[in-house]
Amino acid sequence: MTATRVLIVGGGVSGLTAANRLREAGIEAVIIEGRSRLGGRIHTIDVDGTDTSWVDMGAAWIDDHKTNRVYQSLAVAGVAVEPIVPGLTNTRAFDEREAQWLGRVRTVLTMARFAWRVHRLRSTATGFANLGDRIGHLLGRKPKRADEYLLKTTTELLNGGPAERAHANGFSADWEFLRYKEKTSVMVTGGYRHLVDVLSAPLSDDVIFLDHNVARIRVDGEDGETSQVVVETTDGTTFEGSHVIVTVPIGVLKAGSISFDPPLPPTKRDAIDRVGVGHVEKVALCFEHPFWRTKANRPLHFFSIPDPIAPHSTFIDVSETAGAGPGSAATPCLVSICATKTARESAEDPEQALRNTLVALERMFPDSYEPPLATAASNWSTDPFSRGVYSYQTSETRRGDYTKLGQSIHGGRVLFAGDSCVDGTYLSSVEGAFESGERAAVEITDELAASSSH
Repeated sequence: MTATRVLIVGGGVSGLTAANRLREAGIEAVIIEGRSRLGGRIHTIDVDGTDTSWVDMGAAWIDDHKTNRVYQSLAVAGVAVEPIVPGLTNTRAFDEREAQWLGRVRTVLTMARFAWRVHRLRSTATGFANLGDRIGHLLGRKPKRADEYLLKTTTELLNGGPAERAHANGFSADWEFLRYKEKTSVMVTGGYRHLVDVLSAPLSDDVIFLDHNVARIRVDGEDGETSQVVVETTDGTTFEGSHVIVTVPIGVLKAGSISFDPPLPPTKRDAIDRVGVGHVEKVALCFEHPFWRTKANRPLHFFSIPDPIAPHSTFIDVSETAGAGPGSAATPCLVSICATKTARESAEDPEQALRNTLVALERMFPDSYEPPLATAASNWSTDPFSRGVYSYQTSETRRGDYTKLGQSIHGGRVLFAGDSCVDGTYLSSVEGAFESGERAAVEITDELAASSSH
């Protein structure tokens, strides 16, 4: 088999990583991206336009950063990180029903119970129909509102899907992919945009085609050596090559936005159908003062327990990473995160989502609240190039489904990569996207090496 040209559908982390590995091997590779920018679901924006309010509207955290290859790539480029994660001592809770903040002792106890229950979810259990059923068992008959909110909302934010549809063992080691030890959780100072810069810098402009919406992937011929891959876009542009690496998100695959000729094998199609696609959205807000903090120089995260309980009103203080780099000026910034049905509604009506967010803030801080200087909202659920965020295990998901998502088809001519195409990598993470893109490129180079040796 020969590689005359590799077509890469999608300019996110997987696509950029694959393009770099192929370039290093001396193989021509082109990136075909539907958006007018690179990065995929990494999208860092300067919310107030002053170079002091960089907020990640998509991927944001790096787990176990000391062993994480994404962090290692950033560290070489001199990019800094900050430990930003809600914990026992930096989190406050407000109950809408009681219209008051939980006291310090009550909050610490709530966070401790939450940590214990999350630990329980890491074990494999039987007899539960779904994650919601298991959470109900952990909480007991009459759970405290704060306990119910924290456990259910956190798992739904991590999944993006409702607990009642998620697999009961979705957070256990019951799957074939590796799991983070979660010893650390950091954010990138200045945002994940730095990773996109690092990965795109070695690539020349003439191998990147933005604003090209792929509609069809066709394989002409099935006889190995002479078969060719054709990628067609919605405006009629065609690209020809020997291989194609498909790196589009799970939401796009599930929506069938790209047609395949010949069609995807039933085993891959079934795996796509069984895996869930999560919905998570963010509202970013920048202020003149960090009015939510009890101490001006100490970051503080908080949540407001809705009535009824729903996966929204979780606020993360991202002021420490909003500057362009270490030691640079930063605007006080908050990110409000929501999931599942609320996230889809937020994407469909971001102005209403913003209004709801501001109402919640003013209710929590009636004496110190101030209107934001600038705001922004994500729309991953309605974006045709994402149609959601990352995948999660539904009650129907089977062992091996993620491996099937990553398997190549048509004699190795059509390959798949992305954060849902894991095989010994980290599911639904930037590192998983990074390693799967590399794996797809290596599959091509290894096959070429094997062919040339015969």
